[in-house]
Amino acid sequence: MTIAAYNDHPIRQTIANLLEQAKSPEFSAPVVADNEQFAFARDKTFAQARMLEDLLRVTPAVLVSNHALTQINQQLQAPVNEISAYLSDKNPAHISNACTQFEQNIMPLLWGFGAREQLEDGKLPKAIVEDLSQRASETVRHLAAEKNALIEKLKLTDESVQALQTKLDSMVESAAKERAEASATVAKLQQEFAEKETERANAFDGELTKIRTDYASLEKSTKDEALQFIAELGKKRDEAAKIVQVVGNIGVTGNYQRIANDEQGQANFWRWATIAFFACGVGVAIATFVRFWSAPVTTDSLGAIAVRLLYAIAITAPAWYTAKESARHRTNSDRARQTELELASLGPFIELLPDDKKEKIREEMTKLYFGRDIQPHTANSPLESATLKDLAELVKSIKG
Repeated sequence: MTIAAYNDHPIRQTIANLLEQAKSPEFSAPVVADNEQFAFARDKTFAQARMLEDLLRVTPAVLVSNHALTQINQQLQAPVNEISAYLSDKNPAHISNACTQFEQNIMPLLWGFGAREQLEDGKLPKAIVEDLSQRASETVRHLAAEKNALIEKLKLTDESVQALQTKLDSMVESAAKERAEASATVAKLQQEFAEKETERANAFDGELTKIRTDYASLEKSTKDEALQFIAELGKKRDEAAKIVQVVGNIGVTGNYQRIANDEQGQANFWRWATIAFFACGVGVAIATFVRFWSAPVTTDSLGAIAVRLLYAIAITAPAWYTAKESARHRTNSDRARQTELELASLGPFIELLPDDKKEKIREEMTKLYFGRDIQPHTANSPLESATLKDLAELVKSIKG
């Protein structure tokens, strides 16, 4: 390692910063000075820093290991950070951590300074003693300042105690006077309360007797009204039963009425569809006859007539299906309307009969109207085999 590199090595600035932090008054605070462990860790940490400073001062560059010096500088960052942390949060545990970092990571690297007989000049012990003396003086000054502050606080406390004692004596005297007045007031209130309690008891007994008499009268009248009301409720219940029965009949018949109306609408729709298809087919047939009525009959004209008649038949064929659908919906409408009329007239018809006969008739009507099989619906093709056969013979005869 060269002399210039040795003199400009960053370790010198790191140690200088650490020793500059040692001058902070926080290290003389009671939290450190009153604790033997923290005070020892503080002194040992800064003494080791002084030793490193002295080793850098007295050890020639030719005896120093560049690798060891770099390692020491890197390891010094941890104690420096711990000391900075203590100055920030005043937790003395950081000082113990810094001392531990020195012992474990820095002291083993002191071999890098070579032989150390040069320490015998006595400058290092003197510097350490001066540091300890300075910190002891700072501690004494802090303790003296705190002593004066405590004396001042004690004086203020004594004055406060005297003022509080005077106030307490005055309050005791006032309390005794108020207690005597309160005793007299309580005695007077007790007398007034006894008089009022007697008046209240007499009034309460009178009101209680009146209430009992009124209650007995009210109970009798209420029972009479309740019996009458129960009789009226029985009549209303019978009337309600009849109304519910009528409403039920209306609900059932109303559903059949809706079905009849829907089926009638469908029947009308399919009827008009049948008329439209028939009209189209007949119109095509009439147009064919009008077209070829005055024309001479030839093989070509006969073919054209046959084709147009086939068109007319094809257009008219769906009318057969629509006519059948119209008839089916018309039948469903008539059946639903008949059921509606029968169910609507059933209630009035059997109203004057005995109840057992009413139930029997309803049971028979239930079997008649419910549980019946639904008739299957079939739709025959408009081009059945017989129809196709007739059309084929018609075309053959025309061509022959």
